[in-house]
Amino acid sequence: MAGGTQAQSPRLVESLTKALDKIILGIGAIGLIVMMVHISADIVGGLVFNAPIAVTSAFVTQYYMIAVAFLPLASGEWRGAHIGVDLFVTRLSKVARRYVDLIVLVVYLLMSLMLTVQSWQQAAEKMSSGAFIMEQTTRLSIWPSYLMLPAAFGLLTLLVALKLWCRLVGRPEPEPPVDPDHVGESDGSSHV
Repeated sequence: MAGGTQAQSPRLVESLTKALDKIILGIGAIGLIVMMVHISADIVGGLVFNAPIAVTSAFVTQYYMIAVAFLPLASGEWRGAHIGVDLFVTRLSKVARRYVDLIVLVVYLLMSLMLTVQSWQQAAEKMSSGAFIMEQTTRLSIWPSYLMLPAAFGLLTLLVALKLWCRLVGRPEPEPPVDPDHVGESDGSSHV
């Protein structure tokens, strides 16, 4: 019975990872679309009706850009899409590369955990103070936007912890979805 549970565990982790990835990318895509519509409406309102939307720049900087830039961090990491420089690592033996990869993952995990904790503390402060900004004569609450950062960094921390755990126990990492535009392409580099 325990063997069946162990076999189901990687599939469950992979299913959860894929579901979270879809949710994150969906939220980022919705944020991008809403931002484009909002900016377009502001431009049309200003040029055609001489009535631009008062809080457009505040919404763009305080909500849309944060959602678009930070929420997909974990998806980028899962796909190996973040920038990496492995000038010296490629010259190491396979065993040495494995140790370097593990050290990098531990440091990455600690850094993302610190970012999660710090951004949560800041979000809690902004939430308790009811942080807002004034644009022209309109008051806009911005404390909810601060919750996106700990969510993004928290998901990144969970993904890095999963990758580290998989490497330590010798299990394969959950495979990211295949991008049909890049099937068969390989850059030959190892991603951490």
